Amino acid sequence: MLRLPRPSPRLWLMLLLLLVGGVLALIEQRNSLESTVNVEVDSSEPDYYLDGADMTRFDGRGVAIQSMTSPHIEHTPGDDVTRAQIPKIRTNDSEDRRWYATGDSGVLSAGGDTFTLEGNARLRQPDDRWTLDTDVLHYSRDQNRAWSDVPVVITQNGQHVESDSFSADLSQDSAVLQGRVRSVLQPGTGQSEASKEAERIDSGTDSTTSDDGRVNSTFEAAPASGE
Repeated sequence: MLRLPRPSPRLWLMLLLLLVGGVLALIEQRNSLESTVNVEVDSSEPDYYLDGADMTRFDGRGVAIQSMTSPHIEHTPGDDVTRAQIPKIRTNDSEDRRWYATGDSGVLSAGGDTFTLEGNARLRQPDDRWTLDTDVLHYSRDQNRAWSDVPVVITQNGQHVESDSFSADLSQDSAVLQGRVRSVLQPGTGQSEASKEAERIDSGTDSTTSDDGRVNSTFEAAPASGE
């Protein structure tokens, strides 16, 4: 009977190394494909969501600087933002003044320093009896700035001002109104609506009411030429 020569140990080792290398290459290629697919899916899908959310942010000293309640929030990893339904936000500016913001929906940037509210957006500053209503509101705690590129209505101490857009430096207590500006002045009637509504938010009975006041004077300013 013809006997084939037995392979040498060196040949067996080479064959074993080739087999192991091939298996490792297949595993690496499969993991690479799965990783690519997962990244594409995860970037457009929420990685978590919460119902009945109540979130609070703290600064480096452990002091609460911002809180938000919402019936539903979602976070997407692709843009690293949080989307909230009917958010109610309380935030402190660099002067440690409390601001209240509400809207039909909201988008918070990574870290929450900047947020955008859309639909019935409202910003209140009870200490200065100051309220702003608009359809789209942007707020940056980092820059101490609030702004809107759509028409706004501002009320403060019996004054009612409308404009096509708005930008405020909160640290300087200054604001720029652009476009057509219309103002109605009326006497103050005690506690402002901003203060009343802020109290209702804190007590969980937020609602909107209004009181009639006598109109003292009105003025309307058209945009400067070229606008």
